[in-house]
Amino acid sequence: MNLDELLKLAITNPSKRAAFLQALIRTDVYVICKKPVVKERSAQEGGVNLELITIQNPNGDMYIPFFSSFKAMQQFAKRYVDYYKINCLRLFDLIQSVSAVLNPNSYGKEFSSQEIKSILMIARNHNIKAISYKEEDLISFRRPQRSTENIVRAASKFFAKQPNVDNAYIVELLKGCEKPQLLMVIDMMGSTRKLFVALSKTLSKVLAYNDRLSFIHYDQDMGKKAAEATTPFYVRKKRYFEK
Repeated sequence: MNLDELLKLAITNPSKRAAFLQALIRTDVYVICKKPVVKERSAQEGGVNLELITIQNPNGDMYIPFFSSFKAMQQFAKRYVDYYKINCLRLFDLIQSVSAVLNPNSYGKEFSSQEIKSILMIARNHNIKAISYKEEDLISFRRPQRSTENIVRAASKFFAKQPNVDNAYIVELLKGCEKPQLLMVIDMMGSTRKLFVALSKTLSKVLAYNDRLSFIHYDQDMGKKAAEATTPFYVRKKRYFEK
Protein backbone atom coordinates (compact mmCIF):
# COMPACT_ATOMS: atom_id res chain seq x y z
CA MET A 1 0.00 0.00 0.00
CA ASN A 2 1.14 3.56 -0.63
CA LEU A 3 1.11 6.27 2.02
CA ASP A 4 -2.27 7.71 1.03
CA GLU A 5 -3.96 4.31 1.31
CA LEU A 6 -2.36 3.68 4.71
CA LEU A 7 -3.47 7.13 5.90
CA LYS A 8 -7.09 6.46 4.92
CA LEU A 9 -7.00 3.15 6.80
CA ALA A 10 -5.37 4.71 9.86
CA ILE A 11 -8.11 7.37 10.09
CA THR A 12 -10.86 4.75 10.34
CA ASN A 13 -8.94 1.88 11.93
CA PRO A 14 -6.71 2.64 14.97
CA SER A 15 -4.92 -0.70 14.58
CA LYS A 16 -3.41 0.58 11.30
CA ARG A 17 -1.88 3.74 12.78
CA ALA A 18 1.44 2.10 13.68
CA ALA A 19 1.87 0.82 10.10
CA PHE A 20 1.05 4.28 8.78
CA LEU A 21 3.62 6.00 11.03
CA GLN A 22 6.30 3.44 10.15
CA ALA A 23 5.71 4.13 6.46
CA LEU A 24 5.49 7.90 6.96
CA ILE A 25 8.89 8.36 8.59
CA ARG A 26 10.52 6.38 5.78
CA THR A 27 8.76 8.37 3.06
CA ASP A 28 9.63 11.58 1.21
CA VAL A 29 6.98 14.29 1.60
CA TYR A 30 6.44 17.69 -0.04
CA VAL A 31 6.64 21.06 1.72
CA ILE A 32 5.86 24.54 0.38
CA CYS A 33 8.66 27.10 0.67
CA LYS A 34 8.42 30.88 0.90
CA LYS A 35 11.23 31.20 -1.64
CA PRO A 36 13.42 28.91 -3.78
CA VAL A 37 15.48 26.38 -1.80
CA VAL A 38 19.16 27.16 -1.40
CA LYS A 39 21.53 24.21 -1.18
CA GLU A 40 24.36 24.86 1.26
CA ARG A 41 27.67 23.89 -0.30
CA SER A 42 29.50 23.44 3.00
CA ALA A 43 26.63 21.76 4.84
CA GLN A 44 26.56 18.12 5.77
CA GLU A 45 24.95 15.58 3.46
CA GLY A 46 21.75 16.96 2.00
CA GLY A 47 22.19 20.36 3.63
CA VAL A 48 19.58 22.92 2.53
CA ASN A 49 18.20 26.21 3.74
CA LEU A 50 14.40 25.87 4.00
CA GLU A 51 11.98 28.67 4.82
CA LEU A 52 8.59 26.96 5.06
CA ILE A 53 5.16 28.56 4.97
CA THR A 54 2.93 28.35 8.04
CA ILE A 55 -0.87 28.32 8.20
CA GLN A 56 -3.16 29.56 10.96
CA ASN A 57 -6.16 27.42 11.88
CA PRO A 58 -9.54 28.87 13.05
CA ASN A 59 -8.35 28.67 16.68
CA GLY A 60 -5.37 30.88 15.92
CA ASP A 61 -2.80 28.06 16.19
CA MET A 62 0.07 27.99 13.70
CA TYR A 63 1.10 24.83 11.86
CA ILE A 64 3.26 23.78 8.92
CA PRO A 65 1.45 22.01 6.06
CA PHE A 66 3.12 19.06 4.35
CA PHE A 67 1.91 16.64 1.74
CA SER A 68 2.04 12.95 0.89
CA SER A 69 2.25 13.61 -2.87
CA PHE A 70 2.81 16.33 -5.43
CA LYS A 71 -0.86 16.05 -6.41
CA ALA A 72 -2.02 16.67 -2.83
CA MET A 73 0.21 19.75 -2.66
CA GLN A 74 -1.17 21.12 -5.94
CA GLN A 75 -4.74 20.62 -4.76
CA PHE A 76 -3.94 22.66 -1.66
CA ALA A 77 -1.92 25.44 -3.31
CA LYS A 78 -4.01 25.75 -6.51
CA ARG A 79 -1.11 27.61 -8.19
CA TYR A 80 2.62 27.34 -8.81
CA VAL A 81 4.65 27.38 -5.60
CA ASP A 82 8.25 26.80 -4.61
CA TYR A 83 8.42 23.40 -3.00
CA TYR A 84 10.89 20.85 -1.72
CA LYS A 85 10.78 17.09 -1.33
CA ILE A 86 12.26 15.84 1.93
CA ASN A 87 12.26 12.72 4.09
CA CYS A 88 9.44 13.07 6.65
CA LEU A 89 11.63 12.12 9.60
CA ARG A 90 14.15 14.78 8.63
CA LEU A 91 11.34 17.32 8.28
CA PHE A 92 10.11 16.48 11.78
CA ASP A 93 13.64 16.99 13.09
CA LEU A 94 13.70 20.47 11.53
CA ILE A 95 10.26 21.61 12.78
CA GLN A 96 9.87 19.76 16.08
CA SER A 97 8.92 22.90 18.01
CA VAL A 98 5.91 23.54 15.72
CA SER A 99 2.77 21.56 14.91
CA ALA A 100 2.32 20.17 11.40
CA VAL A 101 -0.60 18.89 9.33
CA LEU A 102 -0.34 16.26 6.63
CA ASN A 103 -2.61 16.99 3.64
CA PRO A 104 -4.64 19.89 5.09
CA ASN A 105 -8.04 20.59 3.48
CA SER A 106 -8.28 16.88 2.65
CA TYR A 107 -8.23 13.59 4.54
CA GLY A 108 -5.17 14.12 6.68
CA LYS A 109 -3.60 14.11 10.10
CA GLU A 110 -2.37 16.74 12.52
CA PHE A 111 0.89 16.22 14.42
CA SER A 112 1.37 18.27 17.56
CA SER A 113 4.86 19.39 18.56
CA GLN A 114 4.83 16.83 21.37
CA GLU A 115 3.80 14.03 19.01
CA ILE A 116 6.58 14.97 16.59
CA LYS A 117 9.15 14.85 19.40
CA SER A 118 7.83 11.43 20.47
CA ILE A 119 8.16 10.10 16.91
CA LEU A 120 11.74 11.41 16.73
CA MET A 121 12.58 9.73 20.04
CA ILE A 122 11.13 6.39 18.90
CA ALA A 123 13.07 6.65 15.63
CA ARG A 124 16.32 7.30 17.51
CA ASN A 125 15.67 4.37 19.86
CA HIS A 126 15.18 2.07 16.86
CA ASN A 127 18.13 3.58 15.00
CA ILE A 128 15.93 4.70 12.09
CA LYS A 129 17.71 7.26 9.94
CA ALA A 130 16.21 9.96 7.75
CA ILE A 131 17.08 9.01 4.18
CA SER A 132 15.54 10.71 1.14
CA TYR A 133 15.33 8.77 -2.10
CA LYS A 134 17.26 10.20 -5.02
CA GLU A 135 14.93 11.61 -7.64
CA GLU A 136 17.12 10.40 -10.48
CA ASP A 137 16.68 6.80 -9.30
CA LEU A 138 12.88 7.05 -9.43
CA ILE A 139 12.13 9.27 -12.41
CA SER A 140 12.28 8.80 -16.18
CA PHE A 141 11.15 10.97 -19.08
CA ARG A 142 9.58 10.41 -22.50
CA ARG A 143 7.90 12.32 -25.31
CA PRO A 144 4.25 13.04 -24.42
CA GLN A 145 1.97 10.15 -25.33
CA ARG A 146 -1.03 12.50 -25.56
CA SER A 147 -1.71 15.66 -27.53
CA THR A 148 -0.12 18.78 -26.04
CA GLU A 149 -0.82 21.03 -29.03
CA ASN A 150 -2.99 23.47 -27.05
CA ILE A 151 -0.37 23.78 -24.31
CA VAL A 152 2.51 24.16 -26.75
CA ARG A 153 0.65 26.76 -28.79
CA ALA A 154 -0.21 28.90 -25.75
CA ALA A 155 3.29 28.54 -24.26
CA SER A 156 5.00 29.45 -27.55
CA LYS A 157 2.88 32.59 -27.84
CA PHE A 158 3.82 33.50 -24.26
CA PHE A 159 7.55 32.81 -24.79
CA ALA A 160 7.62 34.92 -27.95
CA LYS A 161 7.06 37.94 -25.70
CA GLN A 162 9.82 36.91 -23.26
CA PRO A 163 13.27 37.98 -24.54
CA ASN A 164 15.01 35.95 -21.81
CA VAL A 165 13.67 32.54 -22.96
CA ASP A 166 15.84 30.69 -25.50
CA ASN A 167 14.29 27.21 -25.70
CA ALA A 168 11.45 25.20 -24.19
CA TYR A 169 10.69 21.47 -24.12
CA ILE A 170 7.70 19.45 -22.95
CA VAL A 171 7.95 15.83 -21.77
CA GLU A 172 6.10 13.32 -19.64
CA LEU A 173 7.63 12.60 -16.25
CA LEU A 174 7.17 9.03 -15.03
CA LYS A 175 7.69 7.99 -11.43
CA GLY A 176 6.84 4.47 -10.33
CA CYS A 177 3.20 3.64 -10.93
CA GLU A 178 2.02 7.25 -10.65
CA LYS A 179 0.08 8.79 -13.52
CA PRO A 180 2.45 10.49 -16.03
CA GLN A 181 2.86 14.20 -15.36
CA LEU A 182 3.67 16.85 -17.94
CA LEU A 183 6.92 18.71 -17.35
CA MET A 184 8.04 21.83 -19.20
CA VAL A 185 11.79 22.50 -19.33
CA ILE A 186 12.71 26.13 -19.93
CA ASP A 187 16.13 27.38 -20.97
CA MET A 188 16.19 31.00 -19.86
CA MET A 189 17.98 33.82 -18.09
CA GLY A 190 16.80 35.73 -15.02
CA SER A 191 14.16 35.01 -12.38
CA THR A 192 12.38 31.69 -12.81
CA ARG A 193 9.81 32.52 -10.15
CA LYS A 194 8.55 35.63 -11.97
CA LEU A 195 8.31 33.83 -15.30
CA PHE A 196 6.90 30.55 -13.94
CA VAL A 197 4.09 32.31 -12.04
CA ALA A 198 3.06 34.30 -15.14
CA LEU A 199 3.34 31.18 -17.33
CA SER A 200 1.21 29.08 -14.97
CA LYS A 201 -1.55 31.73 -15.09
CA THR A 202 -1.43 31.73 -18.89
CA LEU A 203 -1.51 27.94 -19.26
CA SER A 204 -4.20 27.43 -16.62
CA LYS A 205 -6.65 28.67 -19.27
CA VAL A 206 -5.85 25.78 -21.64
CA LEU A 207 -5.11 22.92 -19.22
CA ALA A 208 -7.73 20.23 -18.62
CA TYR A 209 -8.95 20.00 -15.02
CA ASN A 210 -7.01 16.76 -14.44
CA ASP A 211 -3.77 17.88 -16.15
CA ARG A 212 -0.61 18.06 -14.05
CA LEU A 213 2.03 20.41 -15.43
CA SER A 214 5.25 21.49 -13.71
CA PHE A 215 8.11 23.74 -14.79
CA ILE A 216 11.84 23.33 -14.35
CA HIS A 217 14.90 25.31 -15.42
CA TYR A 218 17.08 23.67 -18.07
CA ASP A 219 20.22 24.32 -16.00
CA GLN A 220 19.09 21.88 -13.31
CA ASP A 221 20.36 18.31 -13.68
CA MET A 222 16.81 17.00 -13.97
CA GLY A 223 16.02 19.65 -16.58
CA LYS A 224 18.94 18.60 -18.78
CA LYS A 225 18.01 14.93 -18.43
CA ALA A 226 14.38 15.62 -19.34
CA ALA A 227 15.34 17.71 -22.39
CA GLU A 228 17.34 14.78 -23.77
CA ALA A 229 14.08 12.86 -24.25
CA THR A 230 12.71 15.23 -26.90
CA THR A 231 13.35 18.25 -29.13
CA PRO A 232 12.40 21.83 -28.23
CA PHE A 233 8.91 22.95 -29.22
CA TYR A 234 10.01 26.58 -28.89
CA VAL A 235 13.27 28.13 -30.07
CA ARG A 236 13.80 31.88 -29.81
CA LYS A 237 14.38 33.55 -33.13
CA LYS A 238 17.89 34.89 -33.45
CA ARG A 239 18.24 38.62 -33.16
CA TYR A 240 19.85 40.57 -35.99
CA PHE A 241 23.27 40.79 -34.30
CA GLU A 242 23.24 37.02 -33.63
CA LYS A 243 22.82 36.03 -37.28
